[in-house]
Amino acid sequence: MKPKALLLTSPSATKNKFWTCSITSPVGSLMPPCDLASIAGRLRQAGIEPRILDLRLCRDPFDALERTVNDWHPNAVVTNMATATAMDDYPMLEAIREKVERRIVFGFHAMALPDEMFQHGATHILVGDPECAAAEAVKDAQDNRNGIWTPGKTSAPPGVFEPLDDLPFPALDLLDLDAYHSLIMGRQRFAILLANRGCPYPCPYCVIPFLFGRKVRTLSAPRIIAEIEHDMREFNIHTFFFIDSAINLKPAWTAEFCEEVLRRNLKIRWCSNMRVPPVTRELLALMKRAGCFRLFYGVEDLDLVDELERKTTREATEEAFALTRSAGIETVAFIILFPGVDHSEKAMARRILNMVARLKADALQCNLAVPYPGSKYFSEYMERYEMLRDWSLYDPAGSRLPYPTELDLVRVRRMVYLRYFLRNPSYLWNIFRQTDARSVFSFVKNSTRVLWRRVKRAPPKALLPVKGA
Repeated sequence: MKPKALLLTSPSATKNKFWTCSITSPVGSLMPPCDLASIAGRLRQAGIEPRILDLRLCRDPFDALERTVNDWHPNAVVTNMATATAMDDYPMLEAIREKVERRIVFGFHAMALPDEMFQHGATHILVGDPECAAAEAVKDAQDNRNGIWTPGKTSAPPGVFEPLDDLPFPALDLLDLDAYHSLIMGRQRFAILLANRGCPYPCPYCVIPFLFGRKVRTLSAPRIIAEIEHDMREFNIHTFFFIDSAINLKPAWTAEFCEEVLRRNLKIRWCSNMRVPPVTRELLALMKRAGCFRLFYGVEDLDLVDELERKTTREATEEAFALTRSAGIETVAFIILFPGVDHSEKAMARRILNMVARLKADALQCNLAVPYPGSKYFSEYMERYEMLRDWSLYDPAGSRLPYPTELDLVRVRRMVYLRYFLRNPSYLWNIFRQTDARSVFSFVKNSTRVLWRRVKRAPPKALLPVKGA
């Protein structure tokens, strides 16, 4: 009989977690768990029967989990342990402690806090590429421990799946693809792709190098094209979201991918994260012709470019937005509100809005600065502040912060969003007419929470220090 592995999402219906994403969607998107689908494909290849249970889709997540475990009897459960969902996920692990022998976790939060994982019921941590050792962990093999940590044994090197082209296609057949929706992806089914892993840049708030390393490892252009064609043929998917840290980490690869899309005459739409630099007029024109409709730029805070080790300049960022706009590709500016920069909430909101106005971004996402475990900022913020150990506060789109601030950054975010939408009313109309009713409803509900719900700030005396890293 084949071993069986149950792959679980978080039970929190408002949060998305996959790969290094760990956040409540500010527009109410419900994204498919692409990391679980990738691991499931690898488990299936290794002779293990996988099943994905998206607890966010269940009316009573813990009842659904209990019934599935009792009826199906999996040998192991596997879940991404992300920071923003950890307080929701720990009870899930503890609920099956006596029912499932192997409770396997992966992700940057698990790698940064292994003792905490084991304390809450995990038996194995997948380190590095989770597909590398997932099958061994499910089978509890004793002869191969690279990429696996167990209680008392957390020195094994990260697992690196090489070559990445040997990865099987994600098991999207295990997902209800019509259940997922996003304001930014339109009305049709969509899939999330991860074409490269690792990042050489030292951004102190980022956990991608911690999870995947600083060396950039890339699926070949023919391999990612083959996955796209498979998704088109088998699942009628023609819209794709590259969740890579930046699609242009290797510009030559990006150009090769676009040329292959054009050569095969693939009628697809896709969006991705983009790095400044390198951005060129020629590459953007090629990307547009190959179906790129939107690019997300990590602007963060242009007045802190040096402090954030962004390896770029204000001028290069403004030029990238101008070039992207001239290529006919929509732009989204990712903004992070950092503490200790401005003297008042109004001054900070005004400065951020002026920055976005200069960029002429088509949309923005404004997040709070959150020091994820595994990032450089996590250690620095632990020394600078007393931080709450409640991981639900480590949500960039949340309504509270784990550290005290002189300025109310949540109020600043509210002011930025309100004033941006008042200045750009046509943006919302253009988005609404291109998306489905679920996404519009989720946006209205979440924007109401973000923009108008007032949350009591925790007083300094309530703070508890985070112990251990």
